Amino acid sequence: IWREHGDDTEILFGPDMWLGAFVERTTGRRMHVWDGECHVHAGIRPADITDVRNEHPDAEFMIHPECGCTTQVMEYVASGDVAPEHTHMLSTGGMLDFARNSEARDFIVATETGMLYPLEQENPGKRFIPANRAASCRYMKMITLPKLRDALRDMAPEVKVAPEIAERARIPIERMVAITP
Repeated sequence: IWREHGDDTEILFGPDMWLGAFVERTTGRRMHVWDGECHVHAGIRPADITDVRNEHPDAEFMIHPECGCTTQVMEYVASGDVAPEHTHMLSTGGMLDFARNSEARDFIVATETGMLYPLEQENPGKRFIPANRAASCRYMKMITLPKLRDALRDMAPEVKVAPEIAERARIPIERMVAITP
C-alpha cells in the first residue's frame, strides 16, 4: 500500500489486532489497527506456551503472528527464556516451508489445529505438537473441498447483497487486487 500510495498514507489494518501489531513491528510503520481478533488464536494463551515448551524444550516453535500469545512469546525471547533461533513467527506457507527444510524432528505449532494435518502429510517422521489442543475453528471446518467445488460448479448458494453495498464493497476489493504483486 505504501509502495502504491506513498509513505504518508494512513492504513486501517483489520481484522486482526495481533497480526496488525506484528506487521507494525516488522515494517516499523504505524497503522490504525482494528481491535479485533480470531477467537481461536486468542485462545492460545501464554500459559499454553509455557506448558508445551516445558514438555518439549528442544522442539522448534512455530507461531502464527495472529495468536494472542505473540507478545508474550516475544517477551520470552527478549528475556532469554526462549531461544530466538528456535522461535519462528511464520505465515501458513512459512510454516510449511520451514518444517520441510528443517532438520528438526519436533515442532510446537501455535495456530489452529487444522494446520497439523498438512504439516504431518508433508513431513513424515516429524512430530507436530499443538500449542493448545483445543484451538480448533468450527467455522473453518465448515469449508470443505466438495462444498467449494459444488459452489463454483453450481454457482450456489446465491448470496444477495444490496446493489449500493456491492458497489461500495467492490472498490476496496479491486484496489487490493490491483496492488497485489
